[in-house]
This record gives sequence, C-alpha cells and structure tokens, in this order.
Amino acid sequence: MRQTGRAYRLRMLIPLAGLLVILATGCGSQSDDRSEQVGSPAAGAATSQPGVSAAERARARARAEARQVARKERAAARKAARKARAEIRRIRIRARALARRGGDVDCGDFASQARAQLYLVEGDPFGLDGDGDGIACAELPCPCSTEAGGDDGGGGFSVVEPPRSFRGTVVNVADGDTLDVTTPSGAVETVRIIGIDTPEVYGGRECGGPAASAAMKQLATGATVTVTADPTQDRRDHYGRLLAYIDRGSQDLGFTLVKRGLASAYPYDGPFLRYPRYRRADRLARQSGRGSWANCDISPG
Repeated sequence: MRQTGRAYRLRMLIPLAGLLVILATGCGSQSDDRSEQVGSPAAGAATSQPGVSAAERARARARAEARQVARKERAAARKAARKARAEIRRIRIRARALARRGGDVDCGDFASQARAQLYLVEGDPFGLDGDGDGIACAELPCPCSTEAGGDDGGGGFSVVEPPRSFRGTVVNVADGDTLDVTTPSGAVETVRIIGIDTPEVYGGRECGGPAASAAMKQLATGATVTVTADPTQDRRDHYGRLLAYIDRGSQDLGFTLVKRGLASAYPYDGPFLRYPRYRRADRLARQSGRGSWANCDISPG
C-alpha cells in the first residue's frame, strides 16, 4: 500500500511540475521579448522622438516660416501699391486744382512722359495732348509707367538726376511738406521736404492740414529757393520725389513750420543732419500749444 501511495503522489506531482515549468518559461519569454524591444535602436528612436522625425519637424518649420515670409511680402506689396495709388491721386488732384486757378504747364516742365501723363486731366486744359491720342507729351523720354516706384527708382518721374544742391523756383505748393520746384535743366521736380511731416489735405482733410498748406504757400509760392539733399538720407522716396531741405535765403522752410507748430519733426529714415534743431523746436511748440498743437495732435502717423 505504501508503494502504491508513493506512486500515486509521484503521478500527481509530475503534472504540477510540468505546469510550473510552462508558466516559468512563458513569463521568461515575455520578459525577454520586452527587453529586446526596448533595447532595439528603432524603439529607442521612437521613444526619443514620438510620432514625427526630426527631419519632418524641420521641414514643417521651414514651410511655416516660408508662409510667414510670403504673407509679409504680400502685405508690404499691397501697402506700397496703396501708397503709390494715393500719390498718383494727389498729383492728379493738384493738376486739376492748378487748371481751376488758371495756371499752366507745358511739356518742357516735365522730365518724362509718365509725369506729364499725370497732368493730362479732363479736357486737356494744359494742351499736353496735341494730336488727341490720349498720350501727353509723347516726345518726352519714356519710362512710361505711371506707377510710382518703377525700375528707374523714380516711378518714371525723372530721367536726369538734378544736383544734390541747386537753386530753383517753386511753381506749385501741394501741401505743407511737398512742393514742385524747377531744376537747372528746366524740368520740374516734386520735392518732399526732409525732416517734417504735416497733416494731409488730400483724400480727407486732417486737423492742421489746411493751416500747414496755407503757411507753406505763403512762404514758398513763386520764391527762388535752394534745394539741398542730406547725405544721411535717401535721394528719393518710394514715390520718386526728391528728398531735400528747402531754404529761402537763410530761412529753412521746414524748420519754420515746425517752430510755428504747423509741422512735426519727422526722422522718417533715421535722424537727419538738422534733426537736433528740429527736435528742440518741435518740443517747444508741443509744450506751449503753439499753432496746430493748440487744437489737435499733429504727430506723424
């Protein structure tokens, strides 16, 4: 009986031992599989850069930056185009106003056909289109783009560059900071006065604009002036206008308007040579409420 009982117990233990071996083997294989997966190079890369590779992320960043640059360029181009169209409208308004006053210009007053074309207004009061083909002063040199800021850097408004300092006659005052002045070659250049900014009178009148325009007309219309460039500033602005100081004898006309409180000092492209003097005059006019400062803020922009 004891032998039979011993045999029975052995028969019961053998299946149990086999089960333990199977369980042990299974657990070990799962552990080994996990160790192999974690230790593989591919798994390591996935762990350190989940989902997206470094190259893909770099390409995505580059695309996003390119889109941002393109948006900025489109916005800048639209802004420049709006300014160019606004300047063309201002020139045409000035031409019509000159015609209403009985003023006159002829083809000899323009340096290019494109500039003359802007003065070809309704009814051709200046007689610029002799053959009636819709082209003003066809005999003049042409870049013929009427859009400001063309390839010649002057929007087709100038062919012969005038000296950096010259004497001329003011034939028209557009507003407080823009005048038309004859050059030594006999052409007419639009001059944007360096260092000042006055409120607008075209495309909607701004507070202080009419006062600045009236003062400049009184100071400059028909006067012989000296037009002087500033070596620290661009020669022309993006409308093709000359950037310069205007002096009538010893009187700096831009400074005069700042001192009277009709213009503000305006270092558009960085401080200019006369800026310290303009800045002091600007500060005093603001503080004392002189001129237009008594009624409105005529700060640039």
